Amino acid sequence: MTARRALITGASSGIGTAAALELAREGVALWITYAGREAEAHRVAEDCRAAGAPEVRVSRLDLQDRASIDALVAEVTAAWGSLHVLVNNGGVCPYTPYDEIDFDEWDLVLETNARGTFFLTRGALPLLRAADGDRSVINIASIAGQVGALQTGIHYAASKGAILAITRSFARHLASEGIRVNAVTPGPVASAITDQLQGEGRAKLEAGIPLGAFGQPEDVAWIIASLASQRSRFITGATYDVNGGVRID
Repeated sequence: MTARRALITGASSGIGTAAALELAREGVALWITYAGREAEAHRVAEDCRAAGAPEVRVSRLDLQDRASIDALVAEVTAAWGSLHVLVNNGGVCPYTPYDEIDFDEWDLVLETNARGTFFLTRGALPLLRAADGDRSVINIASIAGQVGALQTGIHYAASKGAILAITRSFARHLASEGIRVNAVTPGPVASAITDQLQGEGRAKLEAGIPLGAFGQPEDVAWIIASLASQRSRFITGATYDVNGGVRID
């Protein structure tokens, strides 16, 4: 994968960080984004350089803001001109009970997670089309988008269900161009998102995992790296479950 280029959103922690490090070890040049954790993002960048990434760039991205998305695409276009891999990982996950969700929070979650994934993917298409060889988009959805909200908010589940539909739709539209689009659906994974859960709620969620414990970001990252590589050149429109047996299809 030497000389390949990947853009990973939400890479300042959790699955995004693990995915960046996994790709760095394979010699991929990285462009990582953060929403609020600037210092953490730059630490991740240093770790990726140490792990073998030939180049790492860092940008702030607000997925709710169309101007921010357009600015990032313009920045990548000016610096690189092409892109082999896009990992749509950035998002928000408030643990708000359904009867307490207001209009503004609903819009925040759907606009950041679902709308942001759509517009960044569409905006990055000229970059993907300009690259040689295998091109891949990997969307990080969630088991919540498959089975409904467990502990998360209904708006989060709705946004992740939308991401699955966006994935399959883009896969159909782009297959003839050789651009693959797949989704990964993590279950409970140790991260800043699940760290919001404490006490009885966390214990209940963990007790429902057949394998007996939360997953780790690295459990998801290796699948992302595999989907990003030419090893997966015949896979598109697929959904990869990483959930410890919570959902068995």
